[in-house]
Amino acid sequence: MLGIFLLSILVRMPLLNRPLSKHHEFCTAISLRVMQIWYDNGIDKYNYNPAMNFNNPADKFINNNANASGNMVDKEGNYYYVSHPPFAYYFPYTIFKILHVRPSVYALQTINLCFHFLSGLFIYFIVCLLSFNRARSYPYRSAIVAFVIYIFMPATMWFQGNVYMSDMAVHLLFIISVYVVLKMIIRQRFNSFKYLFFYILSLGLMIYTSWLGVFFAFGVLVYSLLKVQSIKGFRTLIWTTVTITLILLPLTIYQYSQINGLDAYLGEMINRYIQRGSLADTGMGVFHFFISYLWLLKTVIYNYLANYLVIYAFLLIFVWIAISRKKLKIIFSDNGYRFIWLSVTPVILMHVFFLKYSVQDFTTLYASLFFSVLVGILYDKIKKTGTIPLRQMQWALTGVVVLMTAQYYVMNYRDSTHLAETAGKEIVANSAKEDVVFWISDSYTVDPQTVFYAQRNIKEVKTADEAKAFLKQRNIATGVIFYVNPRGIKTEKITAL
Repeated sequence: MLGIFLLSILVRMPLLNRPLSKHHEFCTAISLRVMQIWYDNGIDKYNYNPAMNFNNPADKFINNNANASGNMVDKEGNYYYVSHPPFAYYFPYTIFKILHVRPSVYALQTINLCFHFLSGLFIYFIVCLLSFNRARSYPYRSAIVAFVIYIFMPATMWFQGNVYMSDMAVHLLFIISVYVVLKMIIRQRFNSFKYLFFYILSLGLMIYTSWLGVFFAFGVLVYSLLKVQSIKGFRTLIWTTVTITLILLPLTIYQYSQINGLDAYLGEMINRYIQRGSLADTGMGVFHFFISYLWLLKTVIYNYLANYLVIYAFLLIFVWIAISRKKLKIIFSDNGYRFIWLSVTPVILMHVFFLKYSVQDFTTLYASLFFSVLVGILYDKIKKTGTIPLRQMQWALTGVVVLMTAQYYVMNYRDSTHLAETAGKEIVANSAKEDVVFWISDSYTVDPQTVFYAQRNIKEVKTADEAKAFLKQRNIATGVIFYVNPRGIKTEKITAL
């Protein structure tokens, strides 16, 4: 499996450690900004919260992609990114501090790649568990197939390689949590210290990483309530799930409320839900809401088609084989249905409650757990019936991997240069630390990649007079305006006078 994973890295090598560009690489830029600010100035300076302002006086009170309300700012002028709980930043930052490595694109992508391999490993464990095969014995062919499919999926190769944020970090914890809960239920070991410890750890970290953890906890709770009458052990699962959720959610609220008060944090969450939730357009009438909802659903469906087109083709072929050959029947065991519930319910809930958030195609990453395990199980069913020769199945698997790799390149190919890196270098070369950096452009907005490469916060203004007014307000003497258009970048030094 390690050899297979290293092959996937070789395939991705041309797109790794290149200038951050498109397809949600802004997530990597935001994560790196937070970790670099912590690394350079100390995480305790910011009370362990994800700060988004560099430590120069000229960089303060500038809200670059930090928060929607503008109220998550401390007295020193540092804005904070609080859309997710903070664990996804803590883990890589801790690794970087231990190794004395300043956070960088290459270093963060390396950690993300390790997450990719570990995710694939637990996919292997899940298929072994569902097939009642010991994972520590000889390699189980169907589980290997699931591992291969998972590793070479376009969504996992990209979002567990180039793109890192809370949304991607939670995926490994999601897979581990599904495995732990499945194992606890299948083996009826609800009160085992080992199983409870790993469940508490995986669920707690999942909730402290992303809101997907809350939806997973809800799915486990509902399933446990449905089964508790027949299996009393589910009482332990119910109370454990509720307790962990009621500890971690208030902890996150308390932690982020220390920035600028509880009202500011709750206001920010309302603003973020308006931007990313499912009910933002209700005030414009039922018809407008219905049309907007359908348009968002169309985008979500398109994202799933784009990321799993080859998998859908495989599933259609399987259905055709099942219909045309009587030997093959699609029958799921109770454990199979448990897996479907645990792996699908949280994702559906996330789409239902955060539909505007779901149009970002990194949310399709979560479905890779279900699809890869499903393919592994179906492969096993076909193999056992003998309806298709094993060699043909191996060639088919090779073809699927080749097609998914091609799909990955079609979706993610880009030039080696990008405006963000170019603009960032211009800002570094033409501004001093005591200058406020201003940006005027009718064609481009300041994106997180530009801020990352500039290592400066950038104030967007419409005119030079507005820039001078900001200097006077902040009592800062000088600034540099960067005029950005498709033809190039021009600079102008200004003063507050």
